[in-house]
Amino acid sequence: MPITDLFRRARWRPVATAAAGLALATAMATLTFTATAAAANLYADDFEDGNSTGWTSSGGSWTVATDGNRVLRQSGTSADARARAGSSSWRDYTVTARVKPTAFNGSNRFTAVIARAQSNTSYYYLALRSNHTVELKKLVGGSSTTLATGSVTVTAGAWYTLSLSVSGTALRGTVNGATALTATDAQFATGGIGVATFYAAASFDDVTVSDSAAPSPSASPTSSPVPSNSPSAPPSASPPPVGAIVVAKDGSGHHTTVQAAVDAVPANNTSRVTISIKPGTYRELVTVPANKPFVSFVGTTGNAADVVITYDNASGTPKPDGSGTYGTTGSTSVLLEGNDFTARDLTFSNTFDEAAHDYSAEQAVAVTTRGDRLVFDNVRILGNQDTLQPSSPNAATVSRAYYRNCYVEGDVDFIFGRGTAVFDRCEIRSLNRGSTSNNGYVTAASTTITNPYGYLFTRCTLTAPSDVAAQSVHLGRPWHPSGDVNAIAQVIFRDSVLGAHVKDAPWTDMSGFSWRDARFFEYHNTGPGSTVTADRPQLPDADAPQFTAQAYLAGADGWNPVG
Repeated sequence: MPITDLFRRARWRPVATAAAGLALATAMATLTFTATAAAANLYADDFEDGNSTGWTSSGGSWTVATDGNRVLRQSGTSADARARAGSSSWRDYTVTARVKPTAFNGSNRFTAVIARAQSNTSYYYLALRSNHTVELKKLVGGSSTTLATGSVTVTAGAWYTLSLSVSGTALRGTVNGATALTATDAQFATGGIGVATFYAAASFDDVTVSDSAAPSPSASPTSSPVPSNSPSAPPSASPPPVGAIVVAKDGSGHHTTVQAAVDAVPANNTSRVTISIKPGTYRELVTVPANKPFVSFVGTTGNAADVVITYDNASGTPKPDGSGTYGTTGSTSVLLEGNDFTARDLTFSNTFDEAAHDYSAEQAVAVTTRGDRLVFDNVRILGNQDTLQPSSPNAATVSRAYYRNCYVEGDVDFIFGRGTAVFDRCEIRSLNRGSTSNNGYVTAASTTITNPYGYLFTRCTLTAPSDVAAQSVHLGRPWHPSGDVNAIAQVIFRDSVLGAHVKDAPWTDMSGFSWRDARFFEYHNTGPGSTVTADRPQLPDADAPQFTAQAYLAGADGWNPVG
């Protein structure tokens, strides 16, 4: 299946009226997440199909480009620029988009989302300004009026989630779900949606329009944006829009735990459901089961450290029911079994404290993956021994995962298992075990012999704290689970920078199995830990084109998330 089919989200054809849109949504059995009448999606575009069909632009330089994922990008900074979509008959709805300002040409410039657009010069808009303000405004014939304003930190290069709701004369805008601007205005009753920049460049992604109504301003907070962190605040009064669920510890979202949000996703769903997670540490065990594909976890601030999903079981931790210990995989904080899962801008961790326990088995997994076609973008994965387990449902099945601009840390075998995984432009950090000669092993792959592709590290940087001894960390060793002779590890480090902590003889044996029988190679690495010796097999130049990120991930369906 081509990449455009794998990632394309359906676009809804504009309907004549909001009521007709609801009727159409009902007829199509639109997914719902609560027992009450759920909002329907009127439109959605994540630009993964590589084009901007349905969008009409005015001014600026608009393209579909890669900015982590595919995005709609406006690269000019010399004038107004707008891109509009949707139907002139849309009435009451919420438009949401992820927005990343990349450059401001001046101190009072902005990027915005648009609602009830009549033309390129008449609409409501929510503007994120370079002078650290957010404004709810209207533009009438090119003349703007500010309806509400507040303060928010605006940083070029950071992602923000902007939502603008219109219902009757009620208007409401939010930034990252944690600010609220409200106003009333009767200028425009209907209209389409859009995105805009004013002497600024920006990327736009994950644009959705749901027919959920905006709350009455009289029932909302003051017109100044304030965090929705009152402990007495109930969850959102309206059901979550199709394809979007918000998790917030303070009760300002649809759920207060990540697992509850996953549980709300219908089984065997066929379109992407984005779970937006507000800042906080979520101490819980999370499983995305195999019957829930197309799930996304997205941190709302763009800073991976702001959203942390964690637990602290280890292999040797006794189960509460007295039935034994958890075992390695059972210790996992986050288990991902559904296909086509994505994660962005958050942290997964296992915080098991080795110093505080004396277990014979201290493997403590942060993430185990079994699903296929998984993408991790700007994700931190933290632990010590056995941090990340790229796996698959069984030894005969190949499951693929792509880690882009991620951070993975640990010490012993902290990336291990039989899955196919590509680490692209990632930081791989080896922690200090206090040894002068052996501070652990980056990998312990158990690739099935019939699978040509195990782990690829490309354009990565291998680092360690300054107190980690030089020449004390192995790149890997071959893991043969239960002595399986058909588990022949396959690992390549290529075009990467290796720190001084990496041994000159970086591969070693494991449980009686020789590393020389595994498929270990390096290619064109640099850095103090990249010295080529007789114990460091180098990939021949002629073979290098067969071991790229695209080759590892293509499979039979031609999957290509590389960007």
